[in-house]
Amino acid sequence: SASAPSGLRPAAKLLQRGVHVVLRDMEATQKVFWLGQGCKDLRMGRYPPIPIEAVLDQPYGAILRRSEGGQWLRYRRTCEEQPPPPAGGDEGGEEEYVSNALLAQDNSAQALSPGEVSELKGRCSGDEVVAAIASNSATFATKTKFAQEKYLRKKEQKHVQQVTLLRATLFELCDTYMKASRNKVCGLRFDMLSSILCQADVQTGGRFLVLDSACGLVVAAMAQQLCGSGQVFRMYRGGCPEKALVELDLGERCSVVRPLPLEVLQSDDPWSLEWLRQPEPTTTGEASEELLASKLVSRQERFRSRSADLRGLQARPVDSLIIVAGDEESDLASEALEVGLSHLAPGGRLVVFGQHLQPLAARQGVFRTSGAFVDVKLNQLFTREYQVLPQRTHPIMTAEAMLCEGFLLTATKVTNEERASGGDAAVDEAPRKKRQRS
Repeated sequence: SASAPSGLRPAAKLLQRGVHVVLRDMEATQKVFWLGQGCKDLRMGRYPPIPIEAVLDQPYGAILRRSEGGQWLRYRRTCEEQPPPPAGGDEGGEEEYVSNALLAQDNSAQALSPGEVSELKGRCSGDEVVAAIASNSATFATKTKFAQEKYLRKKEQKHVQQVTLLRATLFELCDTYMKASRNKVCGLRFDMLSSILCQADVQTGGRFLVLDSACGLVVAAMAQQLCGSGQVFRMYRGGCPEKALVELDLGERCSVVRPLPLEVLQSDDPWSLEWLRQPEPTTTGEASEELLASKLVSRQERFRSRSADLRGLQARPVDSLIIVAGDEESDLASEALEVGLSHLAPGGRLVVFGQHLQPLAARQGVFRTSGAFVDVKLNQLFTREYQVLPQRTHPIMTAEAMLCEGFLLTATKVTNEERASGGDAAVDEAPRKKRQRS
């Protein structure tokens, strides 16, 4: 649109090549796929390969289900499959109370053997298998309506092969990474990520200094928020993972992220380090002159880019400092915090995320007694997911609920500047006269 920033294009509604997509199966397992030119099929867990032709030109949110013939076709839920409204009672106006307490729980109600179920799965669709299992259950008809729906839903999760096509958004990526490997993203949940952006006041045109050990989730969210206008200086030591930055499909908006090694920021003379060394031409007889010239040009361009990034950070202080580190990176977080505070402007926001209470509580006490910070707070977010069904809406009570994940330490940096003029100081030091009553 005409109001959109330059270099940005509206998101496509249909899946095409050159984008990332998130697939979710019946068991809520998610996986990110890259639909590149060489991609021929998508492999999701124990499911058969999904041809790329079945995914392309499908809208986001579409459901693909494996049919009886082995083809992946789009599945549309019909009106007959929608759950009926809860009944208020019988004709007499009295509710009918039933219970599953008298049903046997010894797995003897199913007439089909495991071998017969496997044979059905080989020649029938998943819906037909679920219908056959339910019809051969001796206790299915005597179950309550709610128990029947729960029974069918569990059987569908086991026997129906179905995936949902989701757009690779920040929420979906954060949820996918948390389910796949919690430690790789430092236990950073989506609500904590949102709170970090809010507490750090991430907005267009701002300057930020970040330590992101959560697969690039924080810098990817900031790059999306800045929309190509601003600067995000990312500190790192060793590797600099950009998984989320790539899979979010930001395009030119990634240019706001400027990686800088922590060793360069800690050094008194950063221009003498290997990372900022001026490239020199090399002469070898094995390679051609054109190849050597192209390599020299790329090294010179990389040197100019790195030099510009460092000068941009040293030009003026940053608006916010964000520290996100893992369990085993306490030393790295402390060093990054020490370096970052020297570049933080007065009035700038400090946001530190950690998974343990005691280190952040000790840091909170130091900030409060130092006099250099105000509005020092230590927050913990409580998030609970709910099952929303007719007459069965209640919190999800499982071990994987992840009610509390990590702590957030926030503060605002202030300065104590002495007044330049002595007259002002004399006025301030003069005792105020007490007002006399008449």
